[in-house]
Parts: sequence; structure tokens; C-alpha cells
Amino acid sequence: MLAVTATALSAEPGPPPGAGSSVAGSSTAATAFTASTLSGGEVAVPGGKPSVVFFFSVTCGTCGPGARALAEAQASTPDVNYVAVDIDPNESVNDVREFLTANDASTLSYARDTDASLTRAYQLTQLSTAVVLDAAGTEVYRGVDPTTSQIRSALSKAGVE
Repeated sequence: MLAVTATALSAEPGPPPGAGSSVAGSSTAATAFTASTLSGGEVAVPGGKPSVVFFFSVTCGTCGPGARALAEAQASTPDVNYVAVDIDPNESVNDVREFLTANDASTLSYARDTDASLTRAYQLTQLSTAVVLDAAGTEVYRGVDPTTSQIRSALSKAGVE
């Protein structure tokens, strides 16, 4: 079950679709939520440490590489919350688990945004979008179809060494 708690919503527009951007210095806090791990644990976002939130759908043809990029970044920088958020309310938990496994991303936590609250709160405009938050929950990066190196670079901006 996905628990969603709104802490603050940004009134600022995000970057245009397809663009990666640095939004360092923004004081807008991310919406907090809880994600699940494939082993049954829970992960709070932002949870007092940097987080990478990746929005996808199981049927999105370009989302698999983004999920793999997150898992690769997680392997080298594990002290960060990595969460894949499925935005299609018609996809089941099993669908999400199969997607993560098929894309070598089974180490990622996941959440299902069945009521579009996270989609709205994070102002999602395109699938395969990654949002990087610092430990305080401030967005420092947003990009579509992120690579592992883009995620690592954004994490550096979020204070991860």
C-alpha cells in the first residue's frame, strides 16, 4: 500500500519535456511519501537523505533504460533513496515487480501512484523522468531518460560524495 503525505507543492513550472536541468537553490520541498522494497521493507522519501525518484509505466518503451541507470547509480552510491514510481493505476504490484526484475533494477524501491497525487505534486510532464532531491527534499535536478552519469552528477549537487 502506498502512503502519500503532502508536505509542500511547488507552484513553479518544471523544465520542458526532454530537458535535464539543475534547479539548485530552489527552496521548494518535495512531497513526502513511502515506497516499498521487493523484499517487503519500506523507504521514506525524502527520508532525511538524498533521493532519486523515477517516474515510469510498465508499458513505456523508453523507461527500462532509465530504471537500469538508477540501479547502476545505486550500486555505486547506496546511501541514497532510489524509488521507481509507477504512474499507471491499471498496472499491478506484480507488473511493477516484473518490470524492475526484467530491467535489472530489482534493488530499487517502488511506489504505485494510483490516484496521480505524486504525478501532480512532482509536476510530471513526461514518462522516464528522474527527480533528484537533496536530504532536505529540495529538488536539485530533473531529467528525462537519465543516464547513470547524469544521476551521479545530480547526486553530487545533492551533497552525495
